[in-house]
Amino acid sequence: MTHFLSNCPRCGYIAEAWSEDGVSVRVRCKMCGYEGRLPHPDLKNGAWRVG
Repeated sequence: MTHFLSNCPRCGYIAEAWSEDGVSVRVRCKMCGYEGRLPHPDLKNGAWRVG
């Protein structure tokens, strides 16, 4: 499981994020209370990108 900081998609504040499978990310924002699942930011250019 990887744990990192991300921007909240709702309010833009720093939110804590973690990924259990490397494909999706769970985001929890303490500022606005947003909690949800997003695609992993490393995969936005395609899961099979090289380099």
